[in-house]
Amino acid sequence: MSTMDTYSDPVPRARPRALTVICVLAIVFGALGILAGCVGLIGQLMSSQIAGTVVAGQGAAGEPAAAFQQEIVTRTMALSAKYNPVMVPLTVVKILVEAALLIGGIMAMGLKSAGRSLLSSALVAAIIIESIQAVPTFMMQRESQAMMAELMPQMMAQQGGAKDLPPGFDMSSIMSGVGVVTLVLGFIWLAAKIVLYILGIRYLARPALVAMFSSAPGSGRY
Repeated sequence: MSTMDTYSDPVPRARPRALTVICVLAIVFGALGILAGCVGLIGQLMSSQIAGTVVAGQGAAGEPAAAFQQEIVTRTMALSAKYNPVMVPLTVVKILVEAALLIGGIMAMGLKSAGRSLLSSALVAAIIIESIQAVPTFMMQRESQAMMAELMPQMMAQQGGAKDLPPGFDMSSIMSGVGVVTLVLGFIWLAAKIVLYILGIRYLARPALVAMFSSAPGSGRY
């Protein structure tokens, strides 16, 4: 009898392809999420030190546009500090969820019953935390883009680059347009991940799949 992914047999005897895809995606998303979360958390916690170092270096350089560069760095770090009370706890929770995705994906790949439960719970938690975190993240991006749209034309004028631009070229509009495109792409990526998470949750809840995990050798052991 075939061991391929079929539900005609109440308990399939091989890991279904769809389960493999879900587990691989969970492992990849989890690993990348942990890496990105740790880097982001370090940046959030050390934003004031980074700002001080950069501003001091630019001040020593004595370039004509140094004042604008210092203002950009200062305002960017002030914006980060403004959202840190919200973003830092959310980032910590997200790292834990990403770790659960990683571990759950590995365990489910080995057909561990606890792995299926952990992966399913992690997918639910990922939908919740990523939806919540998207709100302050998009707000930060909008404020940052508005700031750059305001300061970039001034910096270009200070450096003399504005004279080389064609007539009617509006740097502020360009920066605003780039910001809108970035936000739209970010929203599309978030929506795509949520759809994938929902499909994964529904698939892991299928009775035939639950039965397969329950009957798999060593399914009750970690």
